Amino acid sequence: MRQGFEAHVSLNVGRRHAPASVRTAWLFIAVSLAACEGPAESDQPVATATHALLRVKRSAVVGQEHEAIGEAFAGVVRLAQTADPEPLLAASGLVLPKAGQCVTGSRDVALASSVGQAEFLEAGDVLLKASDAETLLAPRVFENAQPAELSGVVYTSRDRASEPLPGGAGYVLRTTGSEELPALEIRVQAPELLSDVVVAGAALNEVSQVGLGAEVLVGWSAGDARDLVYVEVTSAALGTLGVCAFNDAEGRGVLPRGLFGASGSGGLSFHRLRDVAADVGALDAAQVRFDFELRAEVSFL
Repeated sequence: MRQGFEAHVSLNVGRRHAPASVRTAWLFIAVSLAACEGPAESDQPVATATHALLRVKRSAVVGQEHEAIGEAFAGVVRLAQTADPEPLLAASGLVLPKAGQCVTGSRDVALASSVGQAEFLEAGDVLLKASDAETLLAPRVFENAQPAELSGVVYTSRDRASEPLPGGAGYVLRTTGSEELPALEIRVQAPELLSDVVVAGAALNEVSQVGLGAEVLVGWSAGDARDLVYVEVTSAALGTLGVCAFNDAEGRGVLPRGLFGASGSGGLSFHRLRDVAADVGALDAAQVRFDFELRAEVSFL
């Protein structure tokens, strides 16, 4: 994960028993890790690490921002010390290039297969507060999940409401703890929502057609230099065709000529991405990702 933002994390010793688990598998992770390969058999114990994870995602269609949808995901995962937990935070499964670069295609199987066996630990009551809204996340149990390497309990939003997940707000994640874990508190700052997005000099809400004969200049109200803005080009028939990433503080970028072979109906999705990492006393790390999306349906000419 990208480093840069500081997060305040503290652990408390108070414990309470976890609530009754909701008997539902959290489907996204099971799908995104479907390509996982189990660890090789060995008599030697595997060194593990424990990570606290939080992901907040908002998505809106331009001109219909009042109908935005949102979702939060939290969990404490134990996995091999050499494994990268980032695929567990990557809700879209997109291959994200470095700032100033583009990639063709949408999925990265290699990232998923690098996770291997992952056990999500019970964390007790899990509450997420932003501004004046506090939400009790719902526990989701992996039962008969595929692949078999995935097990335990994660915590997610109970609905798709975006109001409890605002942009530009301070977020606090608190857990009451369980027999497996002490209580946990994470404080982080969310980025602002995207605004003033333009495509080829026109406001995004006025764009219905995008020409493919030349590079396409895009822009937005500039944000923090440590954040990314990435643009996803999609086809109605084929899904994601390619992704370009830019430094948020630059407030502008260029999409390639031809837009990865786009044609006919499709879309442009602008995402503001913030990754936060912090050291945690009793755990190995805490990792947070905010992904705020603004998208438009367009025709490619």
